[in-house]
Amino acid sequence: MNARPALPRILIAAISLLSAACAAAPPAMGPVDPQPIAYKLEDGRMTTELTLDPALRAHPQLRARLYADGMAAVREFEADVRRAQSEEGGELDYNMDLILRWDAPVETGRLVSADGMVWSFTGGAHGNPGFHAILWDRAAQRAVAPAELFRVGADLSKLDRALCDSINAAKAARGGDQAWDPAPYRGEQGDGIWVCPAALDMPFSLAPGDTAGKAGGLVFLIDPYVVGPYAEGVYTAVVPAAAFSALLSPEWADQFGGAPSPEYLDQLHADQAP
Repeated sequence: MNARPALPRILIAAISLLSAACAAAPPAMGPVDPQPIAYKLEDGRMTTELTLDPALRAHPQLRARLYADGMAAVREFEADVRRAQSEEGGELDYNMDLILRWDAPVETGRLVSADGMVWSFTGGAHGNPGFHAILWDRAAQRAVAPAELFRVGADLSKLDRALCDSINAAKAARGGDQAWDPAPYRGEQGDGIWVCPAALDMPFSLAPGDTAGKAGGLVFLIDPYVVGPYAEGVYTAVVPAAAFSALLSPEWADQFGGAPSPEYLDQLHADQAP
């Protein structure tokens, strides 16, 4: 995204935690949380943090997956920073931060979804916000690939266009000095830089619905630089279930129905207001 120091990309890996050995008996440790949801390290100019919403504890295997993956990314980032410090001969002259957050899940009869924020700073002009999301099969206790929601061979261009319409509605809703030019559909951008993405290329989660036990649509999370310059920021674009219900796989079609709940949409609009 932006220029930054030559530091290896954050990958999922693990490093050993430091331990101290001494002649005296170690101090008594408090009880270990069997379902940890938070970690934070502040070490000089490095800060790392992982936070999971407590509601994820209702889904132990999903929580364990998110926490393990998050901690692997955090530890690799910490290792990269310490390697950079060693190469520089001491403390760096800029901050190095990684913050990962998972928000409260949305549930249907068979699916759970969660999404959240990824924020990093590794030098340069600004930090880098982004998103992650996961779909989870409650019965099989496994991650569901986004493409699995849809029929094999389904033409998803209708979903892509519905997503583009939602993105451009969010752009227009910012209004005033915060309004930005609409993003064109893919293949229609001409000489423009920015273009609406394919739906399956974006992280998405379930939209809370107005029908019990069903998702009212999908919530797409759009990083900076996808449909506009960094200054434009991020977008949350909601596509109602009616726009893609004909595309759904028979296995998952009954998990969607109705529309996104008015309460959810009102809160989203308030959060995205300029």
